[in-house]
Amino acid sequence: MNAAHVSQPKWKWFIILSAVIVLSNFYAHRLLPLSENDRQWAAAGSLVDFVLVLPLLAYLFVFRRKRQVVPVIGVALSGYFAAKAIIPQAHLAGMEWVGWLLLAGEAALFAAEIWIIVRLVKTIRSIRRKVDATEGAVTPALTVWHEAEAAFSENRLAKVIISEWMMWKFAVTSWRQKAPESNRHFTAHRRTSVLAFRIMLIHAIILETVGVHWLIHSWSPVLAWIMAVLNIYAVFFFLGEIQAIRLNRVTVEPDKITIPMGLTKRVVAEKDHILSVRWIEEGEYNPKDQTAFHGVYTDMEKGKPQIVIELDRPATVHYIYGFAKKADTIYLCLDQPSEFLEAAEAEGFKHTSQKGDG
Repeated sequence: MNAAHVSQPKWKWFIILSAVIVLSNFYAHRLLPLSENDRQWAAAGSLVDFVLVLPLLAYLFVFRRKRQVVPVIGVALSGYFAAKAIIPQAHLAGMEWVGWLLLAGEAALFAAEIWIIVRLVKTIRSIRRKVDATEGAVTPALTVWHEAEAAFSENRLAKVIISEWMMWKFAVTSWRQKAPESNRHFTAHRRTSVLAFRIMLIHAIILETVGVHWLIHSWSPVLAWIMAVLNIYAVFFFLGEIQAIRLNRVTVEPDKITIPMGLTKRVVAEKDHILSVRWIEEGEYNPKDQTAFHGVYTDMEKGKPQIVIELDRPATVHYIYGFAKKADTIYLCLDQPSEFLEAAEAEGFKHTSQKGDG
């Protein structure tokens, strides 16, 4: 199943049940006439709902598949603050220890996360030294990304940090780098307007930031600055995406085919698991196929792939921020499809066809 998306029914049920809990507690404390004794019991019951029941629902409906516990603590702490907003302060007298306990748990988790970051920095430095000592077919940054995520395959926080690091690296420090050029490196963006489209988005975000910031600032300065920070982040993300598209090429190697698509997704097809690399047949491509990797850039309109890679075992598709899914078919829309097939055939990939221009 696509790990990048929790199934919609589970999200829907979590939101519905959470809304029922919040609204029923709001009704009990704000609208029902309660005696002093009943108010104390109602406050205790509401705390149980917000710091135990809501986190349990979050785990069962959202986080159980990945066995994620850290976000559940965050839900509990958020639930506590929601309870403080709903329950009159006088009814919470003597229950402040619940919030302090949750804060202590968050502090412990924060310390653990700092330790993960320290380990991650050391690992990336080690990988970087190894990559710099060898000349690989793909860019060093892409190799570091692959190996760092493999080293922290079970840690979502580390994968998020790696993705952020890659985004900033491409956006800020990669402008003097040259893209690899050889008979085994292939582009997928030159016949599209994908880069121009992202530049247009950057211009739109900058104009929106300048105009909307001052409009909202008079109403809510905090919201205005939050939107400005998010817009600045979006600008750097698209800058990183532009550089990742430009520098990271589809690469045919003796033992695998590496297929990066900007910052957002990438897949490696191992030679031992490739059944065929061939021209796509008329009507074969289904853009809504959830079991396939769609190596097609989208700008104003989505292109059509010319190449299909069939696998005998699903490959792992890596998305930004550590999400992943399995794909048993890979579709590619390349600028040099014929040359790609020739390179694949030269490396001995199975059932490579040279029927035409596709």
